[in-house]
Amino acid sequence: MHYEDPPSPSAVIRGILGVAAVAAAVSLAIAFVTTGNVAWKLLALFFALWGAWTFFGQLFDTFVSPLGRFFGSALTGGVMPPGTGITIEQETATLERLLAADPATHRAILAGIRLAEIYRTHQKDAAKADALIATLASRYPDAPELKYVRGG
Repeated sequence: MHYEDPPSPSAVIRGILGVAAVAAAVSLAIAFVTTGNVAWKLLALFFALWGAWTFFGQLFDTFVSPLGRFFGSALTGGVMPPGTGITIEQETATLERLLAADPATHRAILAGIRLAEIYRTHQKDAAKADALIATLASRYPDAPELKYVRGG
């Protein structure tokens, strides 16, 4: 356990409920030893706290934590769940459709640069990549992004 890391909400709630359940169990034991009778209200309190401890633990483990990871990844661009990534072929098709749809200038330039990189590195087709960059350079002659891929 690292003391610099704050505890999770699940750990805090389960800790509070666990301490309360232990206190109820100790009180129940003391009451039984001193009176010889079972304090039914304390026993009911102990079982209610134990049930709440189990319920909240399962609730956090089953719903809250996965939902938090999902939203955290969605909002911060985290790792995609296994089996949900796109293939290079899907990315190529998406970028080609995007360029065919004639998007806004900046978006077209970035999509074209990425597509040319795919043509050059994955498809091993430098001529196709150079032709795409030349097309983008003629369409957007003042684009500063293209000076790095044109070599000047």
